[in-house]
Amino acid sequence: MKRKISTLTLVAALPALLGAGEPGGTLTVNVSGIRNTTGSLIACVFRDRQGFPTCQKSRSAIIQRSRINGASMTVRFTGLPPGAYVASVQHDEDSDGKLKTNFIGIPKEGVGISNNPGGIPSWGRAVFRMQGDAAIAITMRYI
Repeated sequence: MKRKISTLTLVAALPALLGAGEPGGTLTVNVSGIRNTTGSLIACVFRDRQGFPTCQKSRSAIIQRSRINGASMTVRFTGLPPGAYVASVQHDEDSDGKLKTNFIGIPKEGVGISNNPGGIPSWGRAVFRMQGDAAIAITMRYI
């Protein structure tokens, strides 16, 4: 009988031991500096460098698209497990789902990245850690 109780206790505790049932954290991204309400805002969260920094080039990024309704907006990503992330936003002014760039790759539409690094974005300067809920601020840049 003791063996059955121990087995049942282990089976009942297994989801908690594996982290199952925990919905993960919510990342709140506060975007400011949007120059107009034309088009849409594309926001994404990366867990790895694949496709970074452009949302559309990543197969693993979590992407959200929203109509722009003002100079600042808030986007929420839910269910994110603890770990390292990078967030990126794009002002898709023509709503074609792609970031317009010039012939050398400089964005023609607004962009922003976590930690607001200047210059060409790098993973190391944009990465942040999440443990539970988090909020970050991104300022849109137009080049």
